[in-house]
Amino acid sequence: MYKTSGQLKAEAKDSLRGRWTDAVKLNLVPSLLQIASAIFFTLMVAGIVLFVSIFASSNDVSIGNSNRESAIFEGQLGEDLEGAWDKEYDDYKDDYSYYPASVTANVASSYGITPIITFVLSFLTIGISFTFLDVIRKREQQPMEMKDAFRLFNGVDFVPVLLINILTTVFKYLWTFCFVIPVFIKHYSYSQSNFIYKDLSSHKDTRTMGATSFITESRQLMDGHKGRLFWLDVSFLGWRFLSLFTFNIANIWLNPYINTTKAAFYNDLAKDRYLVQEVEEVEDDEWTSF
Repeated sequence: MYKTSGQLKAEAKDSLRGRWTDAVKLNLVPSLLQIASAIFFTLMVAGIVLFVSIFASSNDVSIGNSNRESAIFEGQLGEDLEGAWDKEYDDYKDDYSYYPASVTANVASSYGITPIITFVLSFLTIGISFTFLDVIRKREQQPMEMKDAFRLFNGVDFVPVLLINILTTVFKYLWTFCFVIPVFIKHYSYSQSNFIYKDLSSHKDTRTMGATSFITESRQLMDGHKGRLFWLDVSFLGWRFLSLFTFNIANIWLNPYINTTKAAFYNDLAKDRYLVQEVEEVEDDEWTSF
């Protein structure tokens, strides 16, 4: 029997009891990045709204001035006023022409920054999840230090984990072209690839295994369990929604809770499967089986 969502959450809270300060410190860097992203996005949206409102009000004023000046032109001033209006309009364009360029630059910069933040957050979160998996298994014997968030930034784990996540992203993108199987199903199929890599790399040389081997193992492990993880994610939606109203500040406490629960899910599902048993390696020519 596998544990329910409630039991997994209880296990996560029990493993963090008395250690929330350490858990918060471990998640501090990604939490701060999420807060900064939320503030940046809010300011960007506010800037665009402000620009649109200023531009719209300026257009209304210019239209009113145009109508008034047109009437005067027809009745009184003739061609001299037309020349004056052209000069005024040129001045108006000079005053406000910088707004579109400014907004475009802000939007472009956000598209440049977002992938970088997403990449860093992804690697930090995976490293943190590995630590929480150790906490689930060893409890108080497993230390939690801020530096553990950067545990993947080394010469051994960085490239394999990078390849695993690049391939899962590519595979999920390819599944978007298939209208029969929704891409989120494959998202859950591949969700345990990183944990499987962690367990296998702890007792064997994984350099001989292709990145697709871990993805295939995850797909097989999650067979019949994708719905369980989906409903576990759904159970956190309320907390995620409330966190938005705090500019993600609540994530400082929410992230440890969710990450530990996800680690408990994997531990309950895989048990010692990838720690003590030999896993049949996937041949290189089987990579298309995704």
